[in-house]
Amino acid sequence: MVRRHIGRLHWANSPRKAEPTLDRFPRIMHAPDDGIIPVGVMNAEALARMTAREAMAPRSPQSINAETGSPDWFTALQERRHGRHGLWIPRHLEFSRHARERVLCLGNCLGTDWVHYAMHGAHVTVAAESEWLELIRQNFVWRGLAADTMSVRGPSLHLLDESVDVVAANWLDDDEAPLKWSNEVARILKPGGKILALVRARWNIHEVTRLRWWRPKGYWTRSNLAKLLPDFEEVRVRQRQLRRGEVPSMLRFIPLPVMERLAGNVLVLKAFKPLTATIPMRQAA
Repeated sequence: MVRRHIGRLHWANSPRKAEPTLDRFPRIMHAPDDGIIPVGVMNAEALARMTAREAMAPRSPQSINAETGSPDWFTALQERRHGRHGLWIPRHLEFSRHARERVLCLGNCLGTDWVHYAMHGAHVTVAAESEWLELIRQNFVWRGLAADTMSVRGPSLHLLDESVDVVAANWLDDDEAPLKWSNEVARILKPGGKILALVRARWNIHEVTRLRWWRPKGYWTRSNLAKLLPDFEEVRVRQRQLRRGEVPSMLRFIPLPVMERLAGNVLVLKAFKPLTATIPMRQAA
């Protein structure tokens, strides 16, 4: 079931450029959708792991002194995710480049990246497991933004073939998700459409320095991720996201941007569906 959630967008008074702010909020919240798990009954351990992942922190941030799902909580998460160590995110996920396009936001997270597509005028559809949809919905509503929401469990979406301009996938919580969703991504993307995906890197700073070569094969390398969609064109995989505190002291003489590209925690995939492969991809799906 897909439902529309609409709020009011408030703009800061600025002589240069208007930016969405969180200084005013709609106070009447919509009731949770059927099948969506309310915040109060969510698994505390799972929520702590998701909060740490959203903040791009090694562990759950202890300094967020705000109620889960409140405007202050979402603001604190955004400051941590897009702050000093996450300046690469808006650039590589192209928040400002898809106005009036249809963007499918796929995966389990808290929607901190995805609200920015809506802020810049994209038509956003969120597809995630039901336990995360309520928090994602609140993240949009508090900011006065609109998004369609879709509860998913398996790699199947109630979307027409070639109906999406951009797939923005957050697969940091599931190493198997890229393989499970690859055919569906190829089916729903328009010819010339692109995928922008975040995946956990196998050879991140923790695995490299601890020499844990026996880790499961579910972790993705740059070369493996580049082959995920073999028919796609202009495939690029970058390695990003590393905090200075994660780097062993003996390696801190290496500039952080260099270490990030060698042993960052996140792989960023960007690839385009070719114009000439429309019919074969539809048949394969």
